[in-house]
Amino acid sequence: MPIPRSLNRSNVRSSGPHNADTCPLTLKWSFMMMLDLGGHQNLIQRHGFNDDELAIELGLQALIDEEDFHPRQALLRLKGERKLFDETFTTCDYPDMLEENLEALGELLGLDAAELRILGFCVLMQTDPTLNNAADELGMLGFNRMLAVLSTLLDIQQLQLTRYLSNDGQLVRAGLLEVNTLSCSVTNLSSRLSVGNSDLPGLMRFNQDEPIELFKYAFRLSPPGTLGLDKYEHLRQHVDIAQAYLAKALVEGRSGVNILLYGPPGTGKTQLSRLLAKTLNTDLYEIACTDSDGDPVSASQRLCALRSAMSVLHSHKSLLVLDEIEDIFDSPTLMGMGARSKAQKGWINRMLEENALPCFWLSNSVESLDAAHIRRFDLVINLPNPPRAQREQIIRDCSADKLGNELVEKLIDHEHATPAVITRAVRIARSLNPRAGKKLDATVECLVDSTLKAQGFDKLEGAQGQRLPSFYSPELINTDVPLDGLVEGLRKHAEARLCFYGPPGTGKTAFGCWLAQELDRPLMVQRVSDLVSPYVGQTEQNLAEAFAQATQDGAVLLLDEVDSFLQDRRKAKQSWEVTAVNEMLTQMESYRGLFIASTNLIRDLDEASLRRFDMKIYFGYLDQPQVQQLFSTHLQALKLKDPTKTASLRLRSEQQLTPGDFASVARQARFKPFDNANELASALIAETRLKTAGKQRPIGFVH
Repeated sequence: MPIPRSLNRSNVRSSGPHNADTCPLTLKWSFMMMLDLGGHQNLIQRHGFNDDELAIELGLQALIDEEDFHPRQALLRLKGERKLFDETFTTCDYPDMLEENLEALGELLGLDAAELRILGFCVLMQTDPTLNNAADELGMLGFNRMLAVLSTLLDIQQLQLTRYLSNDGQLVRAGLLEVNTLSCSVTNLSSRLSVGNSDLPGLMRFNQDEPIELFKYAFRLSPPGTLGLDKYEHLRQHVDIAQAYLAKALVEGRSGVNILLYGPPGTGKTQLSRLLAKTLNTDLYEIACTDSDGDPVSASQRLCALRSAMSVLHSHKSLLVLDEIEDIFDSPTLMGMGARSKAQKGWINRMLEENALPCFWLSNSVESLDAAHIRRFDLVINLPNPPRAQREQIIRDCSADKLGNELVEKLIDHEHATPAVITRAVRIARSLNPRAGKKLDATVECLVDSTLKAQGFDKLEGAQGQRLPSFYSPELINTDVPLDGLVEGLRKHAEARLCFYGPPGTGKTAFGCWLAQELDRPLMVQRVSDLVSPYVGQTEQNLAEAFAQATQDGAVLLLDEVDSFLQDRRKAKQSWEVTAVNEMLTQMESYRGLFIASTNLIRDLDEASLRRFDMKIYFGYLDQPQVQQLFSTHLQALKLKDPTKTASLRLRSEQQLTPGDFASVARQARFKPFDNANELASALIAETRLKTAGKQRPIGFVH
């Protein structure tokens, strides 16, 4: 309606709607807020209006620019405009498609007329700027004041309103409304009472569609999964239990069915939920993490969306999945201080116990989840990175076996290269380089390395397992017990705990690698830097996870510098040092594979740990035949000659040479080649002199 030019006639209504989004119903409520509920006290100020746009919609535009502004005259004019408005609009209906959508939603969810009025008011308050502005003029409201306002506007008794807006009310249980019921909180009306999903008001007012489509930004049908049961062979028992339990729950219509899936990103949690839905021939709906604009939604909004899905889909025999739940269970808006925190915790527990549809809850870590929440999940399934054999199969499947063996080995050796990371990299690389070859491998490696770096992990190159030189032989190590028959014995008895001790460089780790190769089992090497953490309890957790991963992969577990974990508890200065030893001993006792511990400092080990090793093998310095054999082998590799045996004779008096010394000088030769055999011998002698110098050098000011 156009604004009349002549405003001095008392029978001409100059109030709106002027704004395209304003409707007569919102104007009716706005007049009531201003005159029946006292909002004019904030709107009409001493020298003008607090909100000019609202004043225009209420027919007060002629007074906006008046120099001689009189609040009393403005109030009288407001009352006159309200009277003329009421005479013009004897009935006020919902605008656009809101009436039809409210009726459809009421049918779907079983809402009565009063509940629909409350919902309709909230929708208009979020879509009509005039009504929103008018609500702001009421100022800050406590809960009881909010009830009084709504009772006046909607003609609903306050006692009924209290019931409708409680957590047990259908509007809240269905996730349609968010209500701040705390009496101690004072805020404006739109913060006290709002629609749970930010996209819902616009859809209800302007879109005509099936009722379920009103929630398309709250939850959506999940796409079918791409993985089969064979990819979860390492979780076969858990998957079978989940499948059988969900099948029975769907048939019986059980409430409070919740399954927690947790593990690092990319290990297949979402795919497992889709697979289970597929095997049960049941729809799976995903609770949205973003709104229609792609922006992330808050934890409270996600819970509203979950409740909406529970209410809308309760008759569909569907499954729900909620991803990245950490923000819900550890949200500052949900878990505040004091009584509110306890109330929210209790509310979440109740939701877990009473939810209408079976729900998958997905998390990258369960550390933020309260134990009271965890115990309410029917099934808790940990999804680690799949075992080595399955990782290899996944890699070969997704690449159509077009990656080189060397790259495949790098990928399966890296414990943090998850299937999702690898699959995505392979898909991108194959779109650029469809054919197998070095270019395809290089692209995949580059993409995986970039992701691993961003996640805070080592690159693939740094994660490679131990590589033995082509000329390696166990005959080139000097031990105090014969090693003949050890491999055959370990083949017959796969469970063993071995301790390798001796000076650095004597071949302890290399022999562990050789054993793993001979047994045709992967080698998992863990060092102090991999496991020790400054956080209380984290070192013990890392130890447990290392043993668990080795069990899963069927690997030979080699723990280097084990004295850091098995130091004599009598020398401990901190309590955590004792707990780390205890955890290590516990894991050693329960481990059912081949465990190898290596140390240079066996005298520092706890006595209890020494008793737990089946064999303790000393690795000493090379004897002379071994020295001569290794020297000859390196001369050949470096294409050097020693026809007079002068160089080899120089090494006869050296008693502290190790395989590590030979490896060190071989690395030197890569960037500073030796000209002759004597230079090679001199380099080896220099390595031994460093050891003796370290022993003889005085410490501090002692001479």
